[in-house]
Amino acid sequence: MTFLYPLYLWLFPGVLLVGALLLFAVWRSRKALTAYLGGRLLEEALNIFALKSFISAVLCLTALAMLILALAGPQWGSRSVEEERRGLELVFLVDVSNSMLVEDVLPSRLVRTREVARSVASRFPESSRGIVVFKGGASVLVPLTGDPAAFDLAISYLSPALVTSPGTDLDEALPVAADLFPGGTPRHRVVLLFSDGGHDQGVSRQVLEDLRDRGIPVFTILAGTPAGGTIPTTDGGVLRDAQGDPVIVGVKSRRMEEIASVTGGKSYNLSETAIVNRLVQDLEQLSGQGASVLFRQVAVDRYHLFVLAALGLLTVMIGVQSFRWRDLL
Repeated sequence: MTFLYPLYLWLFPGVLLVGALLLFAVWRSRKALTAYLGGRLLEEALNIFALKSFISAVLCLTALAMLILALAGPQWGSRSVEEERRGLELVFLVDVSNSMLVEDVLPSRLVRTREVARSVASRFPESSRGIVVFKGGASVLVPLTGDPAAFDLAISYLSPALVTSPGTDLDEALPVAADLFPGGTPRHRVVLLFSDGGHDQGVSRQVLEDLRDRGIPVFTILAGTPAGGTIPTTDGGVLRDAQGDPVIVGVKSRRMEEIASVTGGKSYNLSETAIVNRLVQDLEQLSGQGASVLFRQVAVDRYHLFVLAALGLLTVMIGVQSFRWRDLL
């Protein structure tokens, strides 16, 4: 069981407070009853009063607990719901690790990524677009926006300096990109991943299946060639290892293809001459001229069960108070 509003569960200590108030009220009533009655009639009346008070208190406190659970929004199980989508929303997920500075794709992997991303976005002027950059961590550079000027400005500043954490972690970056899309959007949602595939820990299958289940395909654009190249440094040289040899960085195409395959996307290579036209054509085909109907799994709300239980308990409590218990004792 999960709760939509778990903060309401903090109301449970209030049940103890209500219980203490009920106990005090019973004590006051018992004291008044003792002063009013006497003899054998008093003993019989106190027995009935104690039984009715105990049962009523249990029913009242249980009903209160049920109402608190209902407020917290309990959910369990799932069901399929139709989701009609029209139009397009794009999140550009860009690897800004140092390996993207390699110049095996001219003028460099990162510069070519800027050019392609800007060209693709310009072909969909009515679409919202956002940018997430990642290395060892991920950061939202531009939230989903329809402002092309803000997008173009951010694209021009893509560099390894934007994220300080070393390495490359897609397990963190992909969920950040997916969460950029607003819930319940009527548009098709696509993540465009630009990377050389050199992710330190690989990508969790669970992360990819979650994207697929949410209807968010990942179009992967492999940045680089199998031969790879060296990483230029700011002093005009190249990055070298501990032995003084140049570090050669290639690509991992199979990893990128797996990401696209599992999420329902497609794979491309940044070095393709017609990369922009291919991307635009496939994105147009995805969005289509009309609407498409997809199905997604949503959690089932169960709060009404707890409300009904509370009402039932309160009804029984009223019956307990109204029933002539003397006939049973």
